[in-house]
Amino acid sequence: MRAPRGTASSHRLRSATLTASVLAAGLFALAPASGLARAPRARSAASVTVRDEGHLRFVKSSGSVLYDEGYAHGTLPGNVKIRFLYDGNPSVSAQITIYGHSGTIQAHGSGALSDPTSASPSFKGTLTITHGSGRYARARGGGALYGVFYRRSYAITVQTEGTLHY
Repeated sequence: MRAPRGTASSHRLRSATLTASVLAAGLFALAPASGLARAPRARSAASVTVRDEGHLRFVKSSGSVLYDEGYAHGTLPGNVKIRFLYDGNPSVSAQITIYGHSGTIQAHGSGALSDPTSASPSFKGTLTITHGSGRYARARGGGALYGVFYRRSYAITVQTEGTLHY
């Protein structure tokens, strides 16, 4: 029931309503800072433009598969192991693992040799980052794969360029 207009009761009612409104507005304004009305946030993924290069030495072979390893310098430095498939055709493929300070990244690539009869043919192709561990547990991405295959020593120089999402 409402108090008649102009009476002391109506004045107190309006004053109490105004005070409650001001108090509610103040609490609402402070809520984000105090965490009272904070909505859960989605974890934002990081994206990094990657450029790395490694001069890898031959470790062993099994049929047409060469295993090389070494150290990569660049955006994501670390030890690198590569499983390089070369069967005499212009097409080549590779499985690459980078062991960095914050975790591992695994990728695969495929491409073609520029001159299959050369003593040191270069190659270029695409690279797909498939997964990782540690900080890079959700790693995905892709880019380009470049390199040189040295037939006499079976060493490989490999370069990667692309985008890593993690």
